Amino acid sequence: METHLYGVFYTIIYVLLCRMFIETFEEKRNISKKIYRDGAWICLTVMDYAVSVMLDSNIVLKEIVIMMLGILFMWGIFRQRITKIAILVILYQGICFVIDYIAVIVISKCFSAITIERLNEPLINLMIGILSQMLLICFIMLLRRYGVKKSSEMLTAMEWARFTVFPAFTIVVLIALLTNFEIPKSSSQKNILLCIAFGLLVMNLMVFHLINDILKREALIRENRLLIERAKNETGMYRVISENYEKQRKREHEHKNQMAFIAALARSNKIDEINHYLKEYNEEMIENTDLIDANHVIVNAVLNSKYKEAREKGIVFVVKVNDLSELRIKDEDIVLILSNLLSNAIEASTESNEPVVKLKFIRECHQIIISVVNTLSKEPCIIGNKFITTKEDTENHGIGIENIRETVEKNGGSCVIKYDESSFRFTILIPDQ
Repeated sequence: METHLYGVFYTIIYVLLCRMFIETFEEKRNISKKIYRDGAWICLTVMDYAVSVMLDSNIVLKEIVIMMLGILFMWGIFRQRITKIAILVILYQGICFVIDYIAVIVISKCFSAITIERLNEPLINLMIGILSQMLLICFIMLLRRYGVKKSSEMLTAMEWARFTVFPAFTIVVLIALLTNFEIPKSSSQKNILLCIAFGLLVMNLMVFHLINDILKREALIRENRLLIERAKNETGMYRVISENYEKQRKREHEHKNQMAFIAALARSNKIDEINHYLKEYNEEMIENTDLIDANHVIVNAVLNSKYKEAREKGIVFVVKVNDLSELRIKDEDIVLILSNLLSNAIEASTESNEPVVKLKFIRECHQIIISVVNTLSKEPCIIGNKFITTKEDTENHGIGIENIRETVEKNGGSCVIKYDESSFRFTILIPDQ
């Protein structure tokens, strides 16, 4: 009975690790309901254990059947191409064999207390199996950290080092249990020893999933912040476009009345009044006319609104653009990048003695170059690799640069930031293909 119970635990962990390994490369498609997916995991575990018991004497056939079951169920759960799932399941099985072999070799060669005869004992077999599964957990952790970087890249190297202390300690404890304890004479001592080993393994799995869930939630929070920032910027820009359109309609209507008024003055031969009126009319036209034209509606709306904002705050705003009519970046990405860059630059330069903002936005040599330079009153605050806002509302500020970076990287580009005590430069390069 005890052997069957430990076998079930071992199979459950084997299936969980297979799931973790495949999730490293593939995301589940939410097609089936959660209850069906959970049922599929339970069914796979039961069938794997049944095959292990019935085909225990034929190892090759047992492994082939287990792999076939894994391919079938993983394909049904992940709903990816069956060839890719098959490759991943076979690769996982191969990694299990290699790690099992490494565990046996290391234990037998490095520790004289474990002889060849003792390797055949059921307790030693179970303990080595638990140790190999712990090593497999560490391998999957390293694979996610250095091989396939998803949400794991949100952890710093120091945070990963702290996280690996627990699995490293577990491996040391398992090796100590194997090499420094004699075979228990009573079944209760044997069960306690195995419960300690399985408990350490299960706690590592729980910690692993806890960290993974925290990272996923953090990634979701960052994504929601990005969407909120993008929606706010888009709303502002499209409101500016709408207001400009309404102003243009009003100016067209007023233009007709003004032409009629000038014609009336001309018929009365009032030259001085006409000259005075035209002078005021030209000043008003200059005030209400967009001065920046990059041949792109969204870019024009952002740049002209920021130009007017800078001029109202007494900031010298220098712009260099060329024809951006063939720009292939999505409108919402343009709005987010430009709005955040220029808002940060305008805000920072207002505190300097000589407020200046310089923008270059051009397409040349098969790439898009966006560069913003602004004056500063003091160097920015940086903790780690992140720029920290000096505002009291840290929840809603200080994420603009991170949003810019994520948006640029999504478009295959890169960012370079240089600064000193008097100026700040943010340069973006995006392939234009």
